[in-house]
Amino acid sequence: MPSDRFSYSRLQLFDQCLAKYRFIYLDGRPAGGESIESYLGGRLHEALEWLYREPRTGRNILFDDLLNQYRSLWKEAWHGCVHIVQTGWQTDDYYQLGQRCLAGFYRRYAPFDEPVEGTERVISFTLGRDEGYLMTAVMDRLDQHGPGWWSIHDYKSGKRIITAAQAEKDLQMKVYYLALVKTLENAERVDVVWHFLRHGREVVLENVVWSPRRIATMISKRIEKIKERETQPQTLQPGESILCNWCYYWDVCPAKAGQTHPARVAE
Repeated sequence: MPSDRFSYSRLQLFDQCLAKYRFIYLDGRPAGGESIESYLGGRLHEALEWLYREPRTGRNILFDDLLNQYRSLWKEAWHGCVHIVQTGWQTDDYYQLGQRCLAGFYRRYAPFDEPVEGTERVISFTLGRDEGYLMTAVMDRLDQHGPGWWSIHDYKSGKRIITAAQAEKDLQMKVYYLALVKTLENAERVDVVWHFLRHGREVVLENVVWSPRRIATMISKRIEKIKERETQPQTLQPGESILCNWCYYWDVCPAKAGQTHPARVAE
């Protein structure tokens, strides 16, 4: 079994910034902070995971139950390295934004009787020449509606929302789809669902007809390119963009070292 583990987030980071990729995956450097957007997204995912894993014990979960869980998760995970970039926004603004996201989700999906097979479902699989690459997919939620009928759910807490046409090209869901069809013999129908929590909207592709072979080939080629570049770490240079404001490797980044980071510590 290959020891070097890849994921969608690793592939994505390679495309975004080669230097940050090097800091994390080659140098093993811990980040000097966390954006509050990332912190919010983590707590929302945890709250929704709890929502679908909590034993019902004969009663429906009330919205107050969900809010109490969110409040506890927010407080318990808080640390002193959460940062805010957005001018005019305070910690409580993000906390309340999370409450609104959960309120919209609760109104739309209560009483949460979907046929959930698992939350934070981890599936690892191999691909590439001689099955030499190990890929891991972590699905926010996986439902099974009947024999051979599955739906993959992904929660998005950011501002961005995609169209159905953009969804057809989404690599993250294709990684999840490939994981499912490679490891489950009875994956005859697969639906994919994006939940855009800030907008209270979902984008659904039913019974996708993506080619597992094409997806595997595409991912394998990307990994081959990454592995080749990893042998030349000096070529992994910064890719400056607006995303730099949400990066916490400025102290070691050739493009940012010595500059003042625009983020402030959240209180």
